[in-house]
Amino acid sequence: MSAVDLPTPLVVTRHQCPHCRRYTRASLTRVQQHMAACWKNPAARTCKTCVYHQEESIDPGHYCHPGMRCRCNDWDEACTHPEGPEDYTFPVTGCPLWEPDARTRATT
Repeated sequence: MSAVDLPTPLVVTRHQCPHCRRYTRASLTRVQQHMAACWKNPAARTCKTCVYHQEESIDPGHYCHPGMRCRCNDWDEACTHPEGPEDYTFPVTGCPLWEPDARTRATT
């Protein structure tokens, strides 16, 4: 009888961010660090979970350079709060103007 070379199964533990579900790591510490600033974590008070956040609009046939202002019907990602700044880099974390959007209120 001869020995057969077969793959050995290996069980690996990975940790996943419960907010975005995209970030997974073997290190629990790395995932906890990510969760503190995760764009979809309401506790981080980021643009992505705010009622004043306006998502970027992109027309599939549109050819403007990203970030440039143009005279078309597309718009850049923005904050619609009356006191929100005109220009800032998205997403912002720990925003003092943050208010939960409908999806965030449903989960908290």
